[in-house]
Amino acid sequence: MKAGIFNDVIGPVMRGPSSSHTAASHRIGFLVRQLFPVEGSRIVVEFDRNGSLAETYEGQGSAMGLISGLAGISILDPEITGYRSLPEKYNFRIEFRITDYQASHPNTYKMLIETTDNHKYEIIAISTGGGMIEIINLNGFRLSMRGDCYETLACFSSVSGEMLDTIPEGICSENKEVSVSVIESEDQILLRIKTRIPGRSLADKYLKDPGIIWIRHTDPVLPVMPETGITMPFTTLEEMLRTAKNEKLDLAEMAVRYESTYAGIDPSEVTSMMKDIVGHVRDSITNGLKDKSYPDRVLGHQSHLIPEAERSGIILQSPLNTIITYVTAIMESKSSMEPIVAAPTAGSCGALGGAVFAAAEYLHTDSEELIKAYLAAGLIGVFIADRYTFSAEEGGCQVECGAASAMAASGLVQLMGGNAEQAVNAASMALQNCLGMICDPVADRVEVPCLGKNILAATNALNCANMSIAGFDHVVPLDEVIEALRSVGNELPRTLCCTGLGGLSQTPSSKRIFEQLKKN
Repeated sequence: MKAGIFNDVIGPVMRGPSSSHTAASHRIGFLVRQLFPVEGSRIVVEFDRNGSLAETYEGQGSAMGLISGLAGISILDPEITGYRSLPEKYNFRIEFRITDYQASHPNTYKMLIETTDNHKYEIIAISTGGGMIEIINLNGFRLSMRGDCYETLACFSSVSGEMLDTIPEGICSENKEVSVSVIESEDQILLRIKTRIPGRSLADKYLKDPGIIWIRHTDPVLPVMPETGITMPFTTLEEMLRTAKNEKLDLAEMAVRYESTYAGIDPSEVTSMMKDIVGHVRDSITNGLKDKSYPDRVLGHQSHLIPEAERSGIILQSPLNTIITYVTAIMESKSSMEPIVAAPTAGSCGALGGAVFAAAEYLHTDSEELIKAYLAAGLIGVFIADRYTFSAEEGGCQVECGAASAMAASGLVQLMGGNAEQAVNAASMALQNCLGMICDPVADRVEVPCLGKNILAATNALNCANMSIAGFDHVVPLDEVIEALRSVGNELPRTLCCTGLGGLSQTPSSKRIFEQLKKN
């Protein structure tokens, strides 16, 4: 299994409307900044006309994230909201173009960097969902660079066969936690060194050949660095459930076992990291309940309306009211550019937090149980991420709010004291109910119908958690539902996958609001 809880599912902690747009582009920009000199450079960014970014790169934060990453600004820094002024402040020029280059992925960034000394560098990177990225081409070298470790890249104009043998051999002899690969293009060779510990001094020791054109070092942009060459505690849902049953472990305990092995960290560190995540979500709810202003929004402050209506006696009292309130509060934090936790994406960030925090309040549970609920939810997300994607540009909103609903259902079962099998069955039912959910944001903003879909996902999660614990038959196992999710995603029209070209995005109201926001 290649996915991890903190890298792929729960997180990043960020500002901005979209994880696959804002957080991913920020990570791409931050890696580019480490690879090539940005100061004084001219940067041209191309989006394919038939991809998802051509219509959405402004409204959903791709330009914001990329520019702030290139400037070296943290994704949590409020300064990113003034991203249009950052190129001048940090001395670089940037231009966005819409062209036809037949990108293989809908979220493709094709970038040309022209430096002050007239060198040119070309990078092709993709956003794969939930803030995850991959640099797939660098100056003609094909690679897969995810920002999940320390890396050294050395470009050679020519190199002897003996040198190609001695460099990797020497480096590997001094550092066992390292991998070295050689990538060839038409007329150059790239030596790539990957390690879990900073390896600059070690690389510099061996990289002294006169044929070297340039050497670059990058630090990881992901929260944890995956271990390599390890045996995971389980690789399938069936194996995980069998282990949980035999050892009488709940889903949260299985999540800790998985992530500690995946990241090579102590189980207590896994719990500590999730504790920080839960704290950020709590802050998002608190901040969202306040009336925050941000000009580039469709919806105003609404999270106070349900509790006020309940107190007035004009609506039925129900735990669902608290879920609606908390989901709305988290989504309003996102829309106000306050920090939020993408879980599994920013567009679906309200479902898990709203459902779990509302239920915890109703059950009078403590922070420790909230942490366990998030761990359980994270493990369900791992199985989805490992088999498919969280990118609505590929699979529609079913892979964002649908996945969030499945995760929330398992977290709620954990919170209510259910076992691992009940949690997985609840996730299966929740995801079954969300197949086919399209992504059609109004006015190119992640607000409408995103808020309603987050509320739908959260309330669906509660229903499915209750049904599973009560003994309802889920019928279709979760792994089969994930395969169905992939099948449906592959069949969804491109216009209904976060391109702004179909559904509610094309209504007269949506177009009118879009034009008004542009004027503002």
